[in-house]
Amino acid sequence: MKRLAILMTVVFCWSLSFAQQDEKAKGILEKVTEATKGYSSIQASFNYVMENKEEGIYEENKGEILLKGDMFHLNLSQLGMEIFNNGQTVWTYMKDAGEVTVAEADDEMNEMMDPSKLFTIYEQGFSYQFVEEKTIDGVPVYVIDLFPDNEEIEYSKIRIQVEKKRMLIHRAEMVGREGNNYIVVVEELKTDVPANAESFKFDSTKHPDIEVIDLR
Repeated sequence: MKRLAILMTVVFCWSLSFAQQDEKAKGILEKVTEATKGYSSIQASFNYVMENKEEGIYEENKGEILLKGDMFHLNLSQLGMEIFNNGQTVWTYMKDAGEVTVAEADDEMNEMMDPSKLFTIYEQGFSYQFVEEKTIDGVPVYVIDLFPDNEEIEYSKIRIQVEKKRMLIHRAEMVGREGNNYIVVVEELKTDVPANAESFKFDSTKHPDIEVIDLR
């Protein structure tokens, strides 16, 4: 669950509160907020890497997420996990364990970074600095560093790449204080995807023998 919480912090990052910040970075991030709020929904597939070079650790997983307002459906199929949030209730389905945990959205999202903040990790708790403009694999991007206000958390910096054409976050790399680095790269992104309320609810009728752990 710790790694999931880290993933939520990286990933899955809109009313900004700017203090004494880098003005160029501020302008770019304001455009990211404007662009993101302009879509009725966002669907993305992403690649998630955890690495520790000193210990020779490299783990790679893929995931998909559908976002609409404060609702989301996160599918981490390689980990056998799905999370549904309809804004009121969160269902965490663990396929291998044959169980689903049900909790109030406010309570559950206090324990981890809310994935509905995908592409907007910069909004609260960070100062930021513009680094450079560059082209990566044919995609022009802005590079911005985010520095957490809380110096006691386990990462010292998040470097994000903002796709210039659509002004959406394309990549985020979290630099850990103890050598663990986490990278999320958006591989495919679609906007204004049709999504109804049922897309964000766990359908128990499809899993009649599942164990339900209700924490509400």
